[in-house]
Amino acid sequence: MTLGRNAVGYLTESMHGAGSPQAQRIQLQRLARLDEKKAMAKRLAGVEEPDEPTRDD
Repeated sequence: MTLGRNAVGYLTESMHGAGSPQAQRIQLQRLARLDEKKAMAKRLAGVEEPDEPTRDD
């Protein structure tokens, strides 16, 4: 079904039955822990976070 001249609109990824590709992307982003990885990359690169501005109200 995913090969041949009549299968132009089908991608192999979308035919395996594990849910929609967008739902898979969302779940992978949840499991990836990107914030932790970004913080680690900044620490390894020596990037310092700017100090939080203080509000004098």
